[in-house]
Amino acid sequence: MADALLALSGLKAGYGDFQALFGIDLELRAGETLALIGANGAGKSTLLRAVTGLVRCAPDMVRFEGAPIGGSRPDRIAALGIAMVPEGRRLFRSLSVEENLVIGGERAPKGEWTLQRVYGLFPILAEKRRSPATALSGGQQQMVAIGRALMANPRLILFDEISLGLAPIVTKDIYAALPAVVATGVSVIVVEQDVTRALSVAQRFVCIQEGRISLAGRPGEHDRAAITAAYFGMAH
Repeated sequence: MADALLALSGLKAGYGDFQALFGIDLELRAGETLALIGANGAGKSTLLRAVTGLVRCAPDMVRFEGAPIGGSRPDRIAALGIAMVPEGRRLFRSLSVEENLVIGGERAPKGEWTLQRVYGLFPILAEKRRSPATALSGGQQQMVAIGRALMANPRLILFDEISLGLAPIVTKDIYAALPAVVATGVSVIVVEQDVTRALSVAQRFVCIQEGRISLAGRPGEHDRAAITAAYFGMAH
């Protein structure tokens, strides 16, 4: 894909002697939303960590706008316009909601996402802006984590297990905000165990099973039995 914003080529990555990914090829266009699905331990988070420089890999295995960035420092990758909403949110415990958001935009280029825009997306955060981030509910903390990433005005945003541990009603609210994010032209990769939810927001999906791509396509292109087989590694 010549116009790929992000291109993974033969991506292999892991932790010490443990290899989590075995030759992943994946491309993402500007403005596209991709769902990355798979069972727990399939390698989804490792893929995101490789893209953001938190897991080492060879330079050519990850390219952003055609330039090799694999193994680059996380701060350099972030400066290129790649932001991640990490699993577990990882907010600054000693800071208020607003202070957490402002930190996200400290080195950001000028763009559409400002404090006011984030508060417009998640009005509850405006009400709680002086509160310690850790005093919020899990869902509200997830909104802070998303807002912090948006404040960087990224070109690509990675959501790692966006609904993990959240009540269904809260997950629905979080996903309802995604179209407004995508409408600004940002590219999105959503890592999610809830297949139906992930496919509802994505133009394409990739299923990973034990560190390899087991199925890829567009929502509706494969029946649920094929997706289930690819997800759990069953014969189909």
